[in-house]
Amino acid sequence: MPKNKALLFVILLLFVWSTNHSLDANAASFSTKINEIRKQINQDNIKEATRLLSTIKVATELEQDRVNLLFGDIYLKINKPHKAEEFYEKSFMTTNERIESLTFIGLAEVKLRQGQIDKAIDFAERSIAINSDFIRPKIILAIAKTRIGDKEEALNILNDLNSAQKDNVDVALAIAGYYSSFDDNAQAITKLENFLKIDPINIKAMDELANLYWLTGNKAKALEYKFKVYKHYEFNKNNYQVKKIKKWILSIEPKFFDKVPKGRALNRNQSQEYEKEETIEYDERKKVPQYEEFDFAYNSTGSGFIVSKGKFVITSNHVIKGAKQIAVRNGLGIISKAKVAGISKDYDLAILELDKPYDEDFAIPAKDFEDPAEGVDVLSIGYPMTGFFGNDKPVITQGIISKVFDDEEGIFLTTTDINSGNSGGPIINLNGKLVGISVATLDKKRIMEETGNIPTSMGVAIKSNMLKEVFKYKRTVSTSKAKYDKASIYQKMLPKIVFVAVEIDQE
Repeated sequence: MPKNKALLFVILLLFVWSTNHSLDANAASFSTKINEIRKQINQDNIKEATRLLSTIKVATELEQDRVNLLFGDIYLKINKPHKAEEFYEKSFMTTNERIESLTFIGLAEVKLRQGQIDKAIDFAERSIAINSDFIRPKIILAIAKTRIGDKEEALNILNDLNSAQKDNVDVALAIAGYYSSFDDNAQAITKLENFLKIDPINIKAMDELANLYWLTGNKAKALEYKFKVYKHYEFNKNNYQVKKIKKWILSIEPKFFDKVPKGRALNRNQSQEYEKEETIEYDERKKVPQYEEFDFAYNSTGSGFIVSKGKFVITSNHVIKGAKQIAVRNGLGIISKAKVAGISKDYDLAILELDKPYDEDFAIPAKDFEDPAEGVDVLSIGYPMTGFFGNDKPVITQGIISKVFDDEEGIFLTTTDINSGNSGGPIINLNGKLVGISVATLDKKRIMEETGNIPTSMGVAIKSNMLKEVFKYKRTVSTSKAKYDKASIYQKMLPKIVFVAVEIDQE
């Protein structure tokens, strides 16, 4: 090879090497930044995550897809699912299987929050079909199945996850949440206590245990675990969480911090200070879910539904009896403080007046009240105990109206599950009409002792027409063919159903 040609070849080779080396370095730097942003999102440090995202330079379509996913995740964190959906859809046509699977997870989460259960299930299943290693779509699938009453399917999914992921806190929380949703808080507590034997300083598990103990009346245990969580965040200088948890503790024990010794905090990871700021520009849209937090530690819960053009809520009287504070939150996450406007001891009903009325479209109008009819399929919708994965979304159970008593009784029996926390929630037929209000479950033990027969699961409900003295409407009985399926009714009713949080003095 001539000397000049050989030199040219070496120069060309060095150029190619240096270019590839530079590209590799840039790719590595990009991935490092992406991983750091992901870490900040997981730590709820939205301000820092957003700042880091603003410094990223995108060189390829794949990198842009990864950035879009992060923006979607951020908007989910600040509960802007409509905006999150816009970013997930930008990555919808990717050819990268991992990105595609993550996109479907994001879209499944969006649809779950919007109450579009069928679509949430579809996206979760599509994600699993691409990459079965991801845990989140399986958890989303279990949540979706639970919310429309497919309890066995949900439990099978969660048990399979637990068999393979015993050390995963999200799986442990999911299983505990499942049992809590169906009024088995003892089992929920046991599951989380057992998980802490595997991971003794897991903050997520401790925080949920504190909430469960408080709701089941164990104040000492609730404070014990909440204080451990508080010390962790104090050590890691997470000021937002410190203030939030301190407020919770003081709401139930005003002099708590005067009594506790100074102690060393739990330390897992150094978390960044999180200031609750929405640092992203976004378009405000009507009725976009705005998840809010209660500003007091409630220790009694129930369900209800919005009426009278969004100004009032109907619930059970026993839910709010002895209340010091009452607040409600609908399925879109919007909170309003409430006060008792009227009660009916005869029918165990209460009317709550809202200090911040809901949108008129969120109310169940009087024209949608119908008398119950025996043999008709119905759905019980409410927030059993703490609810599956928190109390921000209702759960459906399906059954039939088995017995309607005369008007003087004002009640009927249904095979739908009515657990603790369901009280005050609506009973809806498959035409989407209100036929009753959940009250209680029959006392199986007492019935067996008095009759010698073992009863089937049976719920007691108040007829919706018992509200006729408050809301003037024409009584109708509907036995027509069903118009909707469970998923459709769930989406239709999501803004109308409220979680009722009540602080009752336990002293």
